[in-house]
Order: sequence, then structure tokens, then C-alpha cells
Amino acid sequence: MVAQVQSMIAVTYVRDMATSRAFYELLGFSEYSSGKAGTSAWSTMRSGEVSVLLAMTGQAPVIPPLPMLSYFFYEDIGAVTGALERAGVPVTRTGHPAHALGGEARVLDPDGNTLLLGQRERSAAQAPADDEGELRFSLLQEAAALVAARGGVRTVCAVTGPDGRQCPDQAEVKLADSLGDKAWFCLVHAEHVLMTVPTAFIASHEDRGIAAFLAGGH
Repeated sequence: MVAQVQSMIAVTYVRDMATSRAFYELLGFSEYSSGKAGTSAWSTMRSGEVSVLLAMTGQAPVIPPLPMLSYFFYEDIGAVTGALERAGVPVTRTGHPAHALGGEARVLDPDGNTLLLGQRERSAAQAPADDEGELRFSLLQEAAALVAARGGVRTVCAVTGPDGRQCPDQAEVKLADSLGDKAWFCLVHAEHVLMTVPTAFIASHEDRGIAAFLAGGH
């Protein structure tokens, strides 16, 4: 029998609980429960059936910058971006990709993490899309930029074609999956993997996983 997941809650580590709580309220969340224990604190934020757990510890964990922390879909993206801008939060509109025909935007949370906001379908009230001149945001390109900033990698894409020939393009992004497999890909093949492999995700350039955490004496 295959295990069935009943629910999931995303956990976000924050440095200042009050500041992060106020930010997520702008995103449409409200506090459902909270608690403190010594120097640690937590707050469960809810918006409909979606929950986010904000967690604060005595010593904030060192987490490298990621291309994206969370992606939230809205029925009316204009309502949330308007609330953010009125509060002084910078909003970058990134066009109308196929998965967000009603529009997509990027914001940074108080800890510098990237969040994407999208509206799946265009509403009748929205004007026709005109993405000319708008900044197009690519998660893969941002991940590749982080890799390049750390010196890049000296390997080619791991994909081998039906003819047995390996892709000659420079590898720029490391992907992994829930089974523990990981490999380096060029941007074209990385996009194909993310679209066709449900369990695939963009991996950090640094191999600082659970083993490194345990080795640190935590």
C-alpha cells in the first residue's frame, strides 16, 4: 500500500518573528497558533487551507541563498502586490508565464529569501498581457548565477541522448530528487528535467546536507 500524505506545512526559519509575521499578513496569512520555549519561538500562519510555520531559534541557522523559497498562487495577484507596495515592499513583476497567465511577481521576505507570487488564469477584468520590457525571472538562471559566483563547475551536462552521445554543453545547475540522486545539467536539460520529473528540485551548489549538519555536533 502506497502511503498517502494527508497534509503538509512549509517551515521557514526567520530572524525576527514580529517582522516576518507582519510580512506574511501582507501575503494574506493570519496567525493561527504560536508559542515560545526559551530563546525559540514559532508561529503558524494560515490562509485558507495553506499553512506556513515561521520558526525562530536562539541561533539562526546558516542557510545559503536559494533561487526560490516558496511559490504562492492567488486568485487576484493585484490585490496582494498592491498591499505589499503600499507597505513599502519592493515588487518585481516578471511577466505572464504559462503557469501564471494572470501574472507573476517576485518579492523578498525580511530575511532575503525569494518568494514568487502568481495567478494561474487571466481574469476577464485584466488588460491584455504585454510583457515587452518586463523583467523575466528564471529560477534556473538565478541558480546558475549562484553557481557561477562560487566559481562554477568543470563538467558538461549529464544527459546522454538516444544515440549514446553526451550533451556537450557546460553544466550550470545541479538538480536532485527525493530518492537522493543528483546530477549537473545545462539550463536546457535542467528545465526539461524539472518539467518531466515530479520529484526533481534545484539543489544547492554546496553539499551541506543532513550529514554536514550532524557532523557539526548539533
